[in-house]
Amino acid sequence: MERWWLEVTGKGNKTRLVPATDELIVELARYRSAHGLPPAPHPGEARPIVLPIIGKEKPLPRGALHLVLKEVFGMAAERLRSRGPEWESRAAVLASASAHWLRHTAGSHMTDQQVDLRFVRDNFGHASIATTSAYLHTEDDARHEATQERHRIGWTR
Repeated sequence: MERWWLEVTGKGNKTRLVPATDELIVELARYRSAHGLPPAPHPGEARPIVLPIIGKEKPLPRGALHLVLKEVFGMAAERLRSRGPEWESRAAVLASASAHWLRHTAGSHMTDQQVDLRFVRDNFGHASIATTSAYLHTEDDARHEATQERHRIGWTR
């Protein structure tokens, strides 16, 4: 079985390897094909994963990627607003989204799906598992739901 890994450079120029899922590889192949590239990179290819707007060899700067994501979130928020005023609060949340918001959402999703917290820590490049624990929401939600449903006094009106 072939496994793909992404080399990610994070804060402090620290590099780590992050597993690339089969779904991600399919989408990256589509992205590359749309830019006239072969679906899979050649061995040793140094081309960045997210291509710059002009040229194809330099990585897209972080600030530019931030602006692209903000534009996408802004357009999605406008589509929600077009559904009517009852969608305004959700649109406002979406309009305020960022790359960090996506990161937090991914971490929460992984922990909700019971991905081992050590793996989430390593994927996110956290030095401490305590930092990664911030993504644990399911247990709190389940605890609240169980208490709400099962801890009743039984008073009636």
